[in-house]
Amino acid sequence: MARPRILLANEFGAGRGHLVTLRQLARAFGDGFVFDAALGRREHDDVMTSFGADVYDGPRLNYRNARRIGPDGVRTATWGEFLGDLGFDREKRVGDIVAWWRHVISSRAIAMVVADYAPLALLAARSLGVPTLATGTGYGLPPWQMPDFPMLRPENHVRLHDEAELLANVNRVMGGYSFAPLAGLPEVYRADLTLVRTLPFLDPYHPWRRDAYLPPVADISPLTAASGDEVFIYFSTSEMEDDAVVEAVSQLRMPRRGYLPAPPPGVAEKLAASGMILEAGPLPVAQIAARSRLVLNAGQHGIMSLALYAGVPQVCLPQHQEQMWHARAAERKGVARVVPKQGLVAEALIAAIEDSYADDAMFDRARHLADTLKAALPGDPDAMTAAMLRPMTARLRG
Repeated sequence: MARPRILLANEFGAGRGHLVTLRQLARAFGDGFVFDAALGRREHDDVMTSFGADVYDGPRLNYRNARRIGPDGVRTATWGEFLGDLGFDREKRVGDIVAWWRHVISSRAIAMVVADYAPLALLAARSLGVPTLATGTGYGLPPWQMPDFPMLRPENHVRLHDEAELLANVNRVMGGYSFAPLAGLPEVYRADLTLVRTLPFLDPYHPWRRDAYLPPVADISPLTAASGDEVFIYFSTSEMEDDAVVEAVSQLRMPRRGYLPAPPPGVAEKLAASGMILEAGPLPVAQIAARSRLVLNAGQHGIMSLALYAGVPQVCLPQHQEQMWHARAAERKGVARVVPKQGLVAEALIAAIEDSYADDAMFDRARHLADTLKAALPGDPDAMTAAMLRPMTARLRG
């Protein structure tokens, strides 16, 4: 009997963390399954090939930010607005992507679709009666039961898209497959099983959330930071394309260590020449906890969660709204400091890092929060995930 084939789908999101999330889920399924990985971005294929997935190009929802930048740019008001910028404002684009997923699911005899940042893959699977699993952080996996998307920041209230029109585009496409109309745009995220991997205080939809939380997809350190003196730096996408960031990091006087998966040409060499230690791959989290006094990142959910559980304060340089939400949430806890990207100069970033590095009270708060978070863990995250998957895996195995 052929092993059931599971499709891992991702339509947008540049960070490595999206694929790490899918990899952890694939491992939680256990033996007896074959995995496809259809990805909108292929920069981190190694995450998928590391466990033998068959990786190929999937449809990519491209973010169009022309009306969001510049002096007259309009800040994104809701996740629905973001979906509009990704292409939900174009019925044909939505239709083409849904048709592509339906063809792949049917032609490759997919038994189940697992989606991270892939709402159209979920819709395609549902239209074919194929079981679905949606996973992601709280920010990137809105509760499908909401009638519409709420505003996350009151100051961002101007809308470029009519959410009712976006919903109408989706319903016209899906109506061609005799699919019942969605009641609201958030329903594009509906799945047979939803696994939300975040901390409640990092979830902007916590008041609406009906699904239980699983711990974030991040290694949880057995150690809590104590006497480390390094600044650990993790920038995973375009952060180091900013000359001010490179200049600031190279001028820091404290010990520095970092992992930069894809630095621009010449950046790694400049940082190494300044005395920074550059790691070739991800570091064990216990080493980060033992060595670090501070973590510098962009507010990415994975590294932020890692640092929260390790008890290391953070300086965050968010590159977009999702990272800003996470960074501000940690800042409200008193364990992070946010440095806005707009108008950044090296001196300002250096000052923020130096002040945070010397802030004993911030360090103590980070340690206390880490101990609290670890004490509240309901169990081993991998074992919890496997237990939640067990009814589905049993059905798939027949």
